[in-house]
Amino acid sequence: MISNEIINYKKVHPENPGTWKKYNSSLCQSCISSCCRLLVEVTAKDLEKMGLIDSDQALFNIKQVIKDLKSSGIIKRYNFKTEKFVLSQRENNDCIFLDKKRNCSVYENRPDVCRNHPEKQSSKIGYCPYIPK
Repeated sequence: MISNEIINYKKVHPENPGTWKKYNSSLCQSCISSCCRLLVEVTAKDLEKMGLIDSDQALFNIKQVIKDLKSSGIIKRYNFKTEKFVLSQRENNDCIFLDKKRNCSVYENRPDVCRNHPEKQSSKIGYCPYIPK
Protein backbone atom coordinates (compact mmCIF):
# COMPACT_ATOMS: atom_id res chain seq x y z
CA MET A 1 0.00 0.00 0.00
CA ILE A 2 1.29 3.48 -0.86
CA SER A 3 1.51 5.92 2.05
CA ASN A 4 -0.50 9.16 2.08
CA GLU A 5 2.76 11.15 2.12
CA ILE A 6 3.81 9.69 -1.23
CA ILE A 7 0.37 10.25 -2.75
CA ASN A 8 0.18 13.81 -1.42
CA TYR A 9 3.72 14.55 -2.51
CA LYS A 10 2.72 13.70 -6.08
CA LYS A 11 -0.24 16.12 -5.85
CA VAL A 12 1.63 18.90 -4.02
CA HIS A 13 5.19 19.54 -5.03
CA PRO A 14 7.34 22.11 -3.22
CA GLU A 15 9.01 23.18 -6.45
CA ASN A 16 5.68 23.77 -8.23
CA PRO A 17 3.84 26.74 -6.66
CA GLY A 18 0.80 25.91 -8.81
CA THR A 19 0.17 22.92 -6.54
CA TRP A 20 0.41 24.88 -3.27
CA LYS A 21 -2.42 25.45 -0.78
CA LYS A 22 -3.69 28.80 0.55
CA TYR A 23 -1.67 29.38 3.73
CA ASN A 24 -2.93 29.71 7.28
CA SER A 25 -0.70 29.24 10.30
CA SER A 26 -2.62 26.21 11.59
CA LEU A 27 -1.37 24.17 8.62
CA CYS A 28 2.18 24.11 10.02
CA GLN A 29 1.17 21.88 12.94
CA SER A 30 0.02 19.07 10.66
CA CYS A 31 2.54 19.44 7.81
CA ILE A 32 5.65 17.37 7.08
CA SER A 33 7.63 20.64 6.81
CA SER A 34 7.53 20.52 3.03
CA CYS A 35 8.65 24.16 2.78
CA CYS A 36 11.94 22.90 4.24
CA ARG A 37 12.54 21.12 0.93
CA LEU A 38 12.74 24.38 -1.00
CA LEU A 39 16.07 25.91 -2.01
CA VAL A 40 16.98 28.52 0.57
CA GLU A 41 18.94 31.62 -0.40
CA VAL A 42 20.38 33.52 2.55
CA THR A 43 22.40 36.65 3.08
CA ALA A 44 25.61 37.09 5.02
CA LYS A 45 23.48 38.79 7.68
CA ASP A 46 21.39 35.61 7.98
CA LEU A 47 24.51 33.48 8.36
CA GLU A 48 25.81 35.87 11.01
CA LYS A 49 22.49 35.66 12.88
CA MET A 50 22.75 31.86 12.73
CA GLY A 51 26.24 32.06 14.27
CA LEU A 52 27.98 30.62 11.20
CA ILE A 53 30.11 33.65 10.33
CA ASP A 54 30.94 37.03 11.83
CA SER A 55 30.35 40.35 10.08
CA ASP A 56 34.04 41.05 9.47
CA GLN A 57 34.49 37.77 7.60
CA ALA A 58 31.80 38.60 5.06
CA LEU A 59 33.03 42.15 4.52
CA PHE A 60 36.73 41.49 4.16
CA ASN A 61 37.16 37.94 2.88
CA ILE A 62 34.02 36.67 1.16
CA LYS A 63 35.95 34.15 -0.97
CA GLN A 64 37.36 32.47 2.15
CA VAL A 65 33.87 32.46 3.74
CA ILE A 66 32.49 30.74 0.63
CA LYS A 67 35.29 28.17 0.65
CA ASP A 68 34.85 27.43 4.37
CA LEU A 69 31.05 27.14 4.17
CA LYS A 70 31.22 24.88 1.12
CA SER A 71 33.82 22.60 2.69
CA SER A 72 31.76 22.31 5.87
CA GLY A 73 28.63 21.44 3.86
CA ILE A 74 26.66 24.52 4.90
CA ILE A 75 26.23 26.00 1.42
CA LYS A 76 25.99 24.70 -2.14
CA ARG A 77 27.06 27.91 -3.82
CA TYR A 78 27.27 31.69 -3.69
CA ASN A 79 25.82 34.13 -6.21
CA PHE A 80 28.13 37.14 -6.51
CA LYS A 81 25.46 39.12 -8.41
CA THR A 82 22.76 38.79 -5.72
CA GLU A 83 25.24 38.33 -2.85
CA LYS A 84 23.25 35.34 -1.62
CA PHE A 85 24.33 31.93 -0.41
CA VAL A 86 22.31 28.81 -1.26
CA LEU A 87 22.08 26.51 1.74
CA SER A 88 22.91 22.85 1.25
CA GLN A 89 20.24 20.18 1.30
CA ARG A 90 20.30 16.53 2.26
CA GLU A 91 19.94 13.81 -0.37
CA ASN A 92 16.15 13.82 0.15
CA ASN A 93 16.11 17.63 -0.42
CA ASP A 94 15.49 18.44 3.26
CA CYS A 95 17.18 21.54 4.62
CA ILE A 96 20.36 20.66 6.51
CA PHE A 97 18.92 22.38 9.58
CA LEU A 98 15.84 20.14 9.77
CA ASP A 99 16.18 17.65 12.62
CA LYS A 100 14.97 14.03 12.77
CA LYS A 101 11.56 15.13 14.08
CA ARG A 102 11.32 17.54 11.11
CA ASN A 103 11.73 20.61 13.32
CA CYS A 104 14.03 23.49 12.49
CA SER A 105 17.18 23.26 14.59
CA VAL A 106 17.93 26.98 14.09
CA TYR A 107 14.34 28.21 14.45
CA GLU A 108 15.08 31.11 16.82
CA ASN A 109 17.84 32.35 14.48
CA ARG A 110 16.41 31.13 11.17
CA PRO A 111 17.07 33.14 8.00
CA ASP A 112 14.72 35.95 7.04
CA VAL A 113 13.48 34.03 3.99
CA CYS A 114 12.26 31.24 6.30
CA ARG A 115 10.88 33.70 8.82
CA ASN A 116 8.88 35.49 6.12
CA HIS A 117 7.68 32.43 4.22
CA PRO A 118 5.02 32.29 2.81
CA GLU A 119 3.25 35.52 3.78
CA LYS A 120 5.93 38.03 2.77
CA GLN A 121 8.57 36.13 0.81
CA SER A 122 7.73 33.17 -1.39
CA SER A 123 7.46 31.91 -4.95
CA LYS A 124 3.72 32.31 -4.43
CA ILE A 125 2.90 34.82 -1.69
CA GLY A 126 0.17 33.57 0.65
CA TYR A 127 0.48 29.94 -0.42
CA CYS A 128 2.57 27.05 0.90
CA PRO A 129 3.55 23.55 -0.26
CA TYR A 130 1.44 21.92 2.47
CA ILE A 131 1.67 18.13 2.71
CA PRO A 132 -0.12 16.58 5.73
CA LYS A 133 1.74 14.21 8.06
